[in-house]
Amino acid sequence: MELGVHFRLNDAEAARVREAAGDDERLGAVLAELEADEEVWARACETDKAWDPIACALAPAGESDEWPARGVIGGARSLQEDDDESWVTHLDPAEAAEVADYLAGLDDAAFAAAYAEMPEELRNPEFGPDEQEYALAMLAGLRPFFEAARREGQHVVFTVGF
Repeated sequence: MELGVHFRLNDAEAARVREAAGDDERLGAVLAELEADEEVWARACETDKAWDPIACALAPAGESDEWPARGVIGGARSLQEDDDESWVTHLDPAEAAEVADYLAGLDDAAFAAAYAEMPEELRNPEFGPDEQEYALAMLAGLRPFFEAARREGQHVVFTVGF
């Protein structure tokens, strides 16, 4: 499984990503440039492999699940062409603010309950207390990350696989 990263981007940075949407080679190159930029990286939030149990617990139905729960990892829109090679999602500043509100109201007990109810077919082999604790630790970093995106009026791009 690939490692997940959320980026807080200003309008110009987000425009570069959105302009590359649908062209996976170009999108990968833009994301690599942003990842290499120390200023952009300083605004990133790594979710490591916990992105998967977070996504599966909060939005087990994926894109058809409730908003803004699906936005935490799944964003508001996918930007990549090949779903098997990568997953890149985008939230505009207003959508990122909605996700920030959602996360502010999602306490650890609510996440633990959602994790426990995760459908069997979505569970990783690591499913259990250790994975739940790991996901909660990464979720704890996403709360201030999204709050900062709201405060700064930034876009959020999630990526895994490039």
